[in-house]
Amino acid sequence: MTCRENAEQKAYRLIIHDIKTKYQPGDFLLERDLAERFGVSRTPITIALNRLVADGVLQKLPKKGCFIPNLNSEDARDAFSVRILLESDAARRAASEALPADFSRLEEVLAATEQAIDSDDFMGFTFCDENFHHALVMAAHNSYLYDAWARIYLRCNLYTRFFDRMYTRKTPLKSGTLAEHAAICEALRARDAALGSERVAAHCRDALTYVTGLPQEASA
Repeated sequence: MTCRENAEQKAYRLIIHDIKTKYQPGDFLLERDLAERFGVSRTPITIALNRLVADGVLQKLPKKGCFIPNLNSEDARDAFSVRILLESDAARRAASEALPADFSRLEEVLAATEQAIDSDDFMGFTFCDENFHHALVMAAHNSYLYDAWARIYLRCNLYTRFFDRMYTRKTPLKSGTLAEHAAICEALRARDAALGSERVAAHCRDALTYVTGLPQEASA
């Protein structure tokens, strides 16, 4: 049982990584190809794909398989609106529940983010950005909130990563994203729940504006 669970977790993790870095909306994820590339049987691949369908990251067509659904502004607004509700609530809770270890983790991610920016490592930056938000929500110490947030974040993440691969980001990363992350941490350290929640919501709204403001032919 343990081996099969490990295989399923591995398949899920590797598929998520490929979705973020290789595939585009409209692409099909073929079970046989994934199983061969990851060195696992098709059973854990099937389970992982079905999980991603349930999470809303993939869609499934009978006899054709799973694919990444096309992106559009209306869907982006719907997905981000839920993310904003959950993540801003997580920040509010984290302001009172976060432990010293949580703040240490957030500071580590901020330092890694700055290093990635200075090294012009955009892929590294995107993973640091993701790590920050995961650490933030985990600092709320509510597993139900985290699980619900993680599912919608995967969907939102498709938008930010896909559009960043197609277009050159125009907002300065250090004075933009990194500064906003640091400001969120500052509010949480001050145990200011209202300010932390407000800054998280504004940060997520900025991301939505960035995504929906790109040329619409990219989101057919």
